[in-house]
Amino acid sequence: MTEKFVNRHRFPELTVSGSPSDIGHQIGEHFYSEINEITELVIERFNKSNPSPVTWAEAEKIASQSFSLAGVFFPDIISEINATSEAAGVPVERLMVLNTRNMLGFANEGCTSILVDAKASTTGTGFAAQNWDNDPVMGPLSAVITRKGTGKPVFMSWMQPGLVAYMVINSVGTGICMNALNGPSDTKGIPWYFLVRAILEAESQKSAVTQVTSVPRSLTANAAIITSQGPLNLEITPSSVEAVKVDQNGIFVHTNHCVHPGLQENNDKYADRIYGQSYERLERGKALLSDLSGLNGVSPNDAKTVLSDHLGYPTSICRHPNNDIATGWQRSVISIILEPALDVIQISNGNPCNNAYETYRMN
Repeated sequence: MTEKFVNRHRFPELTVSGSPSDIGHQIGEHFYSEINEITELVIERFNKSNPSPVTWAEAEKIASQSFSLAGVFFPDIISEINATSEAAGVPVERLMVLNTRNMLGFANEGCTSILVDAKASTTGTGFAAQNWDNDPVMGPLSAVITRKGTGKPVFMSWMQPGLVAYMVINSVGTGICMNALNGPSDTKGIPWYFLVRAILEAESQKSAVTQVTSVPRSLTANAAIITSQGPLNLEITPSSVEAVKVDQNGIFVHTNHCVHPGLQENNDKYADRIYGQSYERLERGKALLSDLSGLNGVSPNDAKTVLSDHLGYPTSICRHPNNDIATGWQRSVISIILEPALDVIQISNGNPCNNAYETYRMN
């Protein structure tokens, strides 16, 4: 393997606080340039891996339908987005499209996620981890933002500014990773990122599940969640929410196909939507974690070893560019370790095999 892509630097950081409108204004003012650039690029970049390209008019229609419903269930998030739009000087429709980008059609994207229960961790605290295999253009347009909303858990998230949530930890011990999944979608449902926000603003596992099951959902996706009560993996579709049990050893791996028995028919029905080597990556991740776990369990460094693995290169767990027309331009844009009990996120800016993890602390 001769390719080298070294990009060792921290992502920009921002802490914001106050009402939803206050938070939105602070994000919009600080990340004015990034928000303007990403909202100009979002459709072009989405269409790069979408076999049926969408226009801005089509995207805005889909986003408007979804946001009308979202305003009923999540008015505070809508208030934040409106304030971000005003402060950044971009039409709110652009931010709506950004937050519904994964609802616009089928776009190939993937990742490998890991959950480790506290009892299986060398640190004595649970953690979640993943590689985000996606568009490298998004790397320079990303940041780590901490939101301190009035009356709500504090949360710190790696994201593109303008999104309402992405990979995240919060102050009540929850961390969320996620996987694209093969399955149906409903463009009138609540946007995926709003569901992630609802989970991280929940106070317990039970409350998190209730938040997700009680609203109309837009698409099929996986939430790999670590909580103060242990791991929780939810395969979420427009019609159901299925909890997948973590292995007895407290270690769990998820990639880009359905594993819950009630949803495995999606693996046949939507086979063309399964992102590269999903089955192989799943088995490889399980095998590596099993081999790495010693008497004291699995460490965050062990997770980094798994996420840097190249078996099946270039469409391995650590993904690199290749000759595939649809997805060959993608790579592991970041690798991330979430340790919510310690208020810590570690992130590699670029493929983890070539880039050191930087530590970000929620305060």
